[in-house]
Amino acid sequence: MYKRFIAYFLVLAFAFAAFLSNSATVSAFDMDDLKSGDRMKLGYSIINGYSKLSSRSGLTDYGKTAVYCGQDLSNPYLIALAGTFYFTNGVDLERTLTDNEYALDLVRRLNGFLKTMGVKNERAASLKAALKNEKVPVIESLDNVGLLFIKTDSAFANRLMNDDRVDFVFAGGEVPPSMKDLNMDGKSDSLDAVYIQRFLAGERLCPDDDENEYIKFAADIDGDKKHDINDAMILLRDA
Repeated sequence: MYKRFIAYFLVLAFAFAAFLSNSATVSAFDMDDLKSGDRMKLGYSIINGYSKLSSRSGLTDYGKTAVYCGQDLSNPYLIALAGTFYFTNGVDLERTLTDNEYALDLVRRLNGFLKTMGVKNERAASLKAALKNEKVPVIESLDNVGLLFIKTDSAFANRLMNDDRVDFVFAGGEVPPSMKDLNMDGKSDSLDAVYIQRFLAGERLCPDDDENEYIKFAADIDGDKKHDINDAMILLRDA
């Protein structure tokens, strides 16, 4: 089913989501959902939510932070270019979702292809200029795709998450070893099950909307896209 990703421009840029180790954020949505701008925004919110939670938990190294300023996904020309890139580069989508180095190389090649085709990304250009003014080091710039890797700190990263030019900020390079670790204490246990029970009771677990979206996403332990007591029971059984 991953072959349908390539029909939508974002997924090529989003190949870097292999940094999310098991590509859980990408695979969380049905392929048809990816057609919806609202669902894309939800995906961005989940990543921002993870970044914020990991920062508050002291898990984040801001030495390499990915900032994404996406292209206009409704542009038919960009969709056509995505298809051309896919077929001419022999993209292995399964490998894209499991091999970090291959995924990043793919994004770099895509960036070069878009540059050759004259595609510009004004949002990324504007943000890059702002970063220069702020004296924020840019480690790598894939301007045309809209992906920048920077060195920063928690305060500035959180500012970027609220910047209109930015879709999401992926701070650090790792997610929890288990997506069952809702409280981000480094282990999956009964405390995480309590989080799910509180969520099912309608309690707002975090003051931030993005963080709550991440909790909602991660609380679907059995992956059936529903939230119920079975999710908590899995954690209690495995604890």
